[in-house]
Amino acid sequence: MFSRSLPIITLLSFLLVTGCSPDSDWAMSGTIEADELPIAAETGGKVITLLTDEGAPVKQGQIVAKIDDSTLRLQVDEARAYLDQAAAKLEEAKAGTRDQSLRQGAAQVQQAEANVAQTQARSRQAKANYQRAEEQLQQATAQLEGAKRSLAYQQARQDEITRLYQDGAVTKRDYEAQQEAVSQARTQVEQLTAQVSAARSQADSAKSEMDAAQAQIGMARSQASDAAARLDLLQEGSTSYTLKALLAAETQARARLGIAELQAEQANIAAPHDGVILRRNVSQGEVVKPGSALFTMMKNDSLKLKVYIPEADLGKLKAGQPVEVAVDAYPGERFGGTISFISDKAEFTPKHIETRDERTKMVFAVTITLKDGLDRLKPGMPADVFLTEGGREK
Repeated sequence: MFSRSLPIITLLSFLLVTGCSPDSDWAMSGTIEADELPIAAETGGKVITLLTDEGAPVKQGQIVAKIDDSTLRLQVDEARAYLDQAAAKLEEAKAGTRDQSLRQGAAQVQQAEANVAQTQARSRQAKANYQRAEEQLQQATAQLEGAKRSLAYQQARQDEITRLYQDGAVTKRDYEAQQEAVSQARTQVEQLTAQVSAARSQADSAKSEMDAAQAQIGMARSQASDAAARLDLLQEGSTSYTLKALLAAETQARARLGIAELQAEQANIAAPHDGVILRRNVSQGEVVKPGSALFTMMKNDSLKLKVYIPEADLGKLKAGQPVEVAVDAYPGERFGGTISFISDKAEFTPKHIETRDERTKMVFAVTITLKDGLDRLKPGMPADVFLTEGGREK
C-alpha cells in the first residue's frame, strides 16, 4: 500500500527562462515517500519463528517467518493416506475380484475394526492421563500459593522478631528460630515452584497425546469404513459405474493432497519483493489469522516524492521530464528523478502553507519517481526538487 501522509510542502519561485544559471534552478520541496507492502500470513496459527527484524534488507522469496504447521502436516499425511487407498481400490477394481481378494478384504475389515477399538482405548487412557495431570497441576498450584502466603507471614514475623530482639524483648534463640522458619518457608516455595513447572509440562504433554489419540480415532474409523466398502465392492463385483466412481474418488483424493501440501507450504511466510522491513507487527508465539500482516516492508525501487505547483506554472512541466533531487543528508549532491505523474485535478494549497495569499492558490500535485540514490535515500527525508539543465524549457 502507499503511504498516505501528506508531505510538508514549500512552494518556491518558478524560474524557467532561457539561460538561467544552475544557482537559479526552479525548486520545490517535499518529503520522500515509499511504497509500503504488507507481508501477510496466508494461513492462521501460532507464529513460531521470526527470521528478520525492522530495518533488515530482504530478498523476494526469502522466508521471514514461520507459522506452526504441525496440524497442517498431519492433514498432508491424512490426505496422502486417502489417495493411496483410493488408488489401491481403483487398481483392484480394474483387476477383477478373486476369492483370495475376498478373504483379504474380510481380514482387512476385521483388522480395521480392531484398530478402531485400540485407538478408542488409547484415547480413553490419554484423556484419563490428561485429567490426572491437570489435577496434579491444580494441586501443586494451590500448594504453591499456600507456601507463598506462609513465606510472607514468616517474613513479616521475622521483621517483628528482629525489632523485638534488637530491643532485648526476645532471646537470641527465638530470633534464630524465626530465621530458620523463614528459610524453610522459602525452600518450600522454591520446591513447589519447580513442582508446578513440572506438572504444567506433564499436563501439556498429556494434552498433546490426547489430541493425537483423538485424531487417530478418526483415521481408524475412516480406514474401517473404507475397508468395509472395499469388501462390499469385491463381493458385488466392479461395474463400469463403480469404476467411474473409484476414478473420481482417486482424482478427488489427489486434489485433496495437493491442497493440504499447499496449505502446509503457506506456513512459511516469504517476502513478496526485494526491500527493507519497516515494521514488525507481531511477536513470536502470537496466534494470527489468515491475512494478518506480520511485517510491513518497503520496496527497494519505489521511492517517490510528491510536490505541488501553482496552477499558472502547470504548462511548464510534462510527464517524463527529468529532475534532480537534493536532501540535507548529502549536501552538494543531487539525485536523478523523473516526473511520473501530474494530477489533472486542482486543489487548494495545503493548510500548513503560512500566508493567507498562498492558502488561496490552486495547485496541482506532481509525483516524481526517484532513479538514483535508492540505496541511500530514505522515506521521510525532506527533499528539494530542481529542474535539470537538459529538462529546462526554453
